[in-house]
Amino acid sequence: MLGVFHALQSKGIRPVRGIFYTSQSDMVRLGRRIGTGAEGEVYEIRGRSDLVAKVYHKPPPPEKAEKLVILSRLGNERLFNLSAWPVSTLRNAPDGEVAGFVMKKVREAEEVHTLHSPKSRLQKFPGASWAFLIYVAANIARAVATIHEHGLVIGDVNPKNILVTRKATVYLLDVDSFQVWFDGKTYRCEGGFPEYTPPELQGVAFRDIDRAQEHDGFGLAVAIFQLLFMGRHPFSGRYLGAGEMPLERAIRESRFAYGDDAEERKIRQPPGALALDAAPPSLVDLFRRAFLSTDRPHPREWIQQLGELTKALKECELHSGHYYYRELRECPWCGIEKHACVRLFNFLLSGAESRRGPFLLDEVWNEIVSVRTPETQLIPWDTKPEAHEPSAEVVAAVGERKGRLSAAILLSTIFGFGFGWIGGDIPLFILWADFSLFDMLGFAVIVTMFFIVVAAAWVVCGAEQIELNDLQTIFQSQQPVPDDPLVRKIQSRRMQAESTLREIQEQYELETGNKRWGIKYDELHRCKEAYENLAQSSDLKFNDFRLRLERELTGGALCLRRIKHQTEINSRKLQLALMEACRELAQAEKDWQVVIKRNSFKPVLWALLTGFFIGMMMNPGHGGGCGNASLGI
Repeated sequence: MLGVFHALQSKGIRPVRGIFYTSQSDMVRLGRRIGTGAEGEVYEIRGRSDLVAKVYHKPPPPEKAEKLVILSRLGNERLFNLSAWPVSTLRNAPDGEVAGFVMKKVREAEEVHTLHSPKSRLQKFPGASWAFLIYVAANIARAVATIHEHGLVIGDVNPKNILVTRKATVYLLDVDSFQVWFDGKTYRCEGGFPEYTPPELQGVAFRDIDRAQEHDGFGLAVAIFQLLFMGRHPFSGRYLGAGEMPLERAIRESRFAYGDDAEERKIRQPPGALALDAAPPSLVDLFRRAFLSTDRPHPREWIQQLGELTKALKECELHSGHYYYRELRECPWCGIEKHACVRLFNFLLSGAESRRGPFLLDEVWNEIVSVRTPETQLIPWDTKPEAHEPSAEVVAAVGERKGRLSAAILLSTIFGFGFGWIGGDIPLFILWADFSLFDMLGFAVIVTMFFIVVAAAWVVCGAEQIELNDLQTIFQSQQPVPDDPLVRKIQSRRMQAESTLREIQEQYELETGNKRWGIKYDELHRCKEAYENLAQSSDLKFNDFRLRLERELTGGALCLRRIKHQTEINSRKLQLALMEACRELAQAEKDWQVVIKRNSFKPVLWALLTGFFIGMMMNPGHGGGCGNASLGI
């Protein structure tokens, strides 16, 4: 305590053995120093575990001393519970100068910017999820709203002046810098960080201006944005113009780096950052109002929308620590962690508590081996669905073909009947003309064969042309005409279906097998063995290697879950595509089997011969011809 006495005395404060007096003349004895800052130091107070004392390095100017007295008079329980509000001023004597003030003690709290960085967040708040960050943001808005409701302006809104506990409660610091209006006089806030200063106040000397609550709205919006977007500043991005773009200038020129229209402001959000549309549209609208206009949201608007967001969160299927807006198709944190190779949130184990303490290899490895191999259902390639009916196009073509066959049979019957009728008069013709019987029979055979060939070609080829060297092939094998458009179309469809099926089969085997999962598991097993070999080593040169192994093993279960999840998704997608390709191939093969079945020549031939013999038998001249011949003889 003697050291405290000499230190304070050398700075112009003359306490008697570390003793100060409150505004009510109560004696305050300083205890252990628990903090220090630019303006002063913070000490415990003997006999009061709920209060601490802030003692300035130098006696504050008269105006600031007046502000402290006013703040202590305005204090109430609401203000004491959410900020370092002066409960009472401290004087070095009952009637001496103001040397500091007494405030409520906050236990187990950290500056809120420790939640921005993954490293400090995982260390200081291992159980923090995005839901926790949203609660903290809402509580900051509540604290600012309470300050504003008392007619005050914070002025210097920044994460260094905000403490947060593991229960997500917040506590505002540097209350003595708040802007206060009392008895017709304004006691200004003379400090501020440019990163949290609105565009209209950039480059302005704070001691020369009166701030408004609307100015606090900008700093509040930045603080909330940084909590929700992993510490990213809303005006920090990739400038698309020429030259540099300092953050202060970007704020002054309203170059908000997020949103679909960011490039219109010649700026783009940094890679690996959470997209603006990962938040609900109503919350996005508040950010745009805060950063692109002077109509900045009231703190109560933030409280409402952040409260709605907490009700609209969904837990990731792969990572118990990942919470995101339920309207999104997939978890954005998984994608960011995968591409940035960084862990943003811990897994939340039993009791909603994440793993704490030193690296525990057995616990980490048990989590890794608990991840099962991907469950994919392989489809036997030798079992394909069958098409029960040909396609409508082929059915129509087959119907037309059968119609032509019926017409050909009818025509052949008529021709055969006609030849038979004429053939019945051949004996009379022989008696009347001087022709040999063999010549006449040869002539009849030639004519008959001509009509047979014509009818058969018409039936087989329809209206298509046919070459003479194709006749033998058509009659013998009943294969389709090479130039038939329908045949070419079905053949092309069949070849395309076969090619598509082969491609999907190759993709299925590549993306849905357990090869990737097995490779990663073997890699993690090698990391485990390497870590066990290093466990007994005290060589400092292996420390970095050990840390890399710890990071790899810690994220091993997550990586295996991602591979398993993606493999099963690919399996479901490709199974549908595979079955569709199988159905298309089966349909093409069914159509092919139908389309290559040409009309048979036999019915035409039988119709021709049947008609011929019926014509011969029914020709009255056949029998009469014989009688006439007898009479002639």
